[in-house]
Amino acid sequence: MTEKLRVDIAVEADLYILEHRLKKFLREVNLDIPIAILVAKELATNILKYGDKGCIEVGLKNGSLRIFAEDKGKVAVIGNGEKLAGGLGIGLEVVKKSSNDFKIEQKPGGGTKVEVYLNPFGENKKGFVLQVGTASKPHYLEDECGDVCLWKRVGDKYILLVADVLGHGKRAHEVAKVIESYFKDTLEEKIERIYEDLQRYLFSTRGCAAFIARVSENVMEYINVGNIKAWLVDKRFSKRIMGTGGVIGKMHGSPKVFKESSSLLCSTLIVCTDGIKNQFIPTPDMVWLRTLDVRDVALKIVNEYSIKEDDATVLIARGGYSEKY
Repeated sequence: MTEKLRVDIAVEADLYILEHRLKKFLREVNLDIPIAILVAKELATNILKYGDKGCIEVGLKNGSLRIFAEDKGKVAVIGNGEKLAGGLGIGLEVVKKSSNDFKIEQKPGGGTKVEVYLNPFGENKKGFVLQVGTASKPHYLEDECGDVCLWKRVGDKYILLVADVLGHGKRAHEVAKVIESYFKDTLEEKIERIYEDLQRYLFSTRGCAAFIARVSENVMEYINVGNIKAWLVDKRFSKRIMGTGGVIGKMHGSPKVFKESSSLLCSTLIVCTDGIKNQFIPTPDMVWLRTLDVRDVALKIVNEYSIKEDDATVLIARGGYSEKY
């Protein structure tokens, strides 16, 4: 297994090499930090724009993902002499907003060093942590799944997406990959615009049902279209999440946006596609919903309540505080 990744950045093609190698590296170290690809590519893009040439290094340090970027600075003619100027430190608001720790240093001879730390489970600077666990399985006669279950942190909020493409098998899986590719590349944090983007991307496809949410420490805003089932559960109650009928890709007009003021610090969010049996209704006396790891909760629901004749997917989200809080 590669313990450290280094990619030299000199031409635009190096951006694609960086993305490919970083995805492989994250799989090898078993880290799910979706924003890492965007941060690394933003740093590399700035090297090309403002720093001429440089490198990106990625590794693990103290439980976090460390991304280090360095450029040599561009040569600018000033007066009768030359001076190293510029550097990748220009225009890094997206990187700053997405990182848990951000350091920048101007090198004495010109150029810039940038060091970024990203934490697993999306820990942010305020200490709020949204732990997310997912599990999926395809129709028992298929090898590929038409459900997609994604999440990432953008700034101090979390974006969740669970989509169930109509049908199953290879054709449904191809549409699911379109949704996944869009979600991983976009920096959009407004769920209304994510919905509108999906409407356009899926217009010529079979479409999907989807749950799209933006979660902060105290509020969850969401759009829930089609046959996605979701609940908020704590020690005292179980509340079914609202939704509307329809198919994304085939609808007109603005989506209905719902809001929950219940903090995920106190409750667990459960989102299921219709491949989970209707007999599954979470209740407060299901203690394992609160005590098991979020990934284990998702696996347990899929293993015990899934319908074999359909794709099945579960997302579990639970809030907390990081040790730094």
